[in-house]
Amino acid sequence: MSDLLLLANELRSRDDSQLTALIRRRQVLGQPKDFFDLAQALLSPKSVYSCLVKLAASEASALLGLLEGRNFPPSGARDFDSNSSALLELGLVVRGESKDELVVLESVAVQAAPLINTWMAGISKNSSNQARQEQGLESDHSSPLSEEAALGLAAIAAFETQQALTELVLDVEEHLIRHVGKTGFGVGDVKRLAGHLRKSNVAVRGYFVLAKLLKLVQLEGDRWWLSAAAQSYLDAPVMQRWQIIATQWVLSLGNVGAQELSSLLAAEPNISLVDALSRVFPLADESLGQELNQLAEQAAGIGFSVSAKPTKLLLNCLTGDFESAVTALTPHLPKAQNTLIVQADLSLIAPGPLETDVESKLRKFAQVEQVSVACTYRLSALSLSHGLECGLSIQQIRDLLSELSGKALPQPVEYLMREAEARFGRLRLLEGQGTERTLLQSNDGLLLTEILNDVRLRPFGLFAITASSLATRFESEVVYFGLRDLGYVPVRIGADGRVVSPQAKRSWAAGVKTQVADPVIDLVEQLRKADDRVGAEPDDQDLLRQIQLALKSKSELNVVLTDRDGAEVEFRVLPTSLANGRLRGLDKKADIERTLPLERIVRVTF
Repeated sequence: MSDLLLLANELRSRDDSQLTALIRRRQVLGQPKDFFDLAQALLSPKSVYSCLVKLAASEASALLGLLEGRNFPPSGARDFDSNSSALLELGLVVRGESKDELVVLESVAVQAAPLINTWMAGISKNSSNQARQEQGLESDHSSPLSEEAALGLAAIAAFETQQALTELVLDVEEHLIRHVGKTGFGVGDVKRLAGHLRKSNVAVRGYFVLAKLLKLVQLEGDRWWLSAAAQSYLDAPVMQRWQIIATQWVLSLGNVGAQELSSLLAAEPNISLVDALSRVFPLADESLGQELNQLAEQAAGIGFSVSAKPTKLLLNCLTGDFESAVTALTPHLPKAQNTLIVQADLSLIAPGPLETDVESKLRKFAQVEQVSVACTYRLSALSLSHGLECGLSIQQIRDLLSELSGKALPQPVEYLMREAEARFGRLRLLEGQGTERTLLQSNDGLLLTEILNDVRLRPFGLFAITASSLATRFESEVVYFGLRDLGYVPVRIGADGRVVSPQAKRSWAAGVKTQVADPVIDLVEQLRKADDRVGAEPDDQDLLRQIQLALKSKSELNVVLTDRDGAEVEFRVLPTSLANGRLRGLDKKADIERTLPLERIVRVTF
């Protein structure tokens, strides 16, 4: 029996939760029509290779044992060990005829052999190097940091990472960010955030990757939106944000990978994290090696490693003891202090981190310039307009700034706030129809003339329809962000005549407007429906697919067809050809060749 048929039958016998877990972990692409399509996708060389290189060491050892013909499980045992079961769950092996043994699929064995040979050769080389170290020929003369010093450095890194992700979420809220290129984020968006964080572009792209893993942002069409998880993240205190990030890092290792890393670090506490990860995932290729390096970089940002060496925080979290990690980390974090220095040049300086709720209010009407333990913000007509759109009043903004600074506000700040209040709503965006999809209205004719003649806005194709109105075929949200990016201060007006808050899209992503279906669950449902249809009332296409598969895999079929009287009869045949609307096959039981008209075949089963 072919690999395809063996795996398809194995997949069919699984429950929905097992199928969902398999599809997620193997990252199946496309939309398989049935279990045979799914098996074919899983057995593709690219899919098999991608799965093999991500196996943990114990899983790779179990696979090696199966390839070498060792008895898995031991004789007389009724259950498979955990590592062998993991291989079964991944679709790399199937149950044998006795159901008490596992068989490696041939296409898996072909690709696994060279990977495992390379791994075993590396083990021999590492053993030789270790022997040299034990003989004193090589040694590590670096002195390790004390636990307190390591926790202090870990706390700074952890604080900056959670702060960077917070900034990323707020940046996505304030700007229209398109899906661009292979990474999904354009150079302009990366540079803007890098400037705020005082980080390199490479580091910022790493934050975007982490935000996607945490599902803080989600792609709808060609645009990134905030998710419900982003709202929860923003509302959470600092340590809860850190725990969200730390939990995702541990989950990315997989259950077996996390257990093996924990055991390895307990046995060799001075090993570097990069070396430890390479030993936990011994079959890693260059591509996965980059992912492991990225994991190591994320670990440094989370506080799981300092100077490439694991910290006690990592050991706690790998065993699921996040509470102890939080307890150890908390005393070393920068203390929140609700103090703000308001300067005459319209800048705001926070000498230390602000409380989450205070920070959230401040960010509604102040634009960030630099993010760190001490942060710098700036007031502008644009930022104050944003605060007013979000539902704040100028008096509320004035009261908050006065409370945080503890003194009277500088005259330029007062002047800016009065001017922003007076000019709020001077440029309004309304929904239109057809080629006038968005209307720009203002009583200031000079402002509309300036916008109409601004060469930077030519891509919007603006045109005048009245002395106080312009129009464009682009949707209002696109025009809104485009105008803001160029320094204009527009306000969107809804059908009810009220100002539309820029934070409305956060509510949409949280599920108020719609619920996004899970494509994997939908796929499993479609596979079940297709399987039921093929077994009960298959169409012509289903029958042909089944017969062609049997011909390709040289497998016997149970063929049910109607005779001249309309009664159903069944034959078990080994198909030999399919042509001219007829199926020819060998009936081994009757020792004859049968010719069966396709038009009379009702269903076929293996």
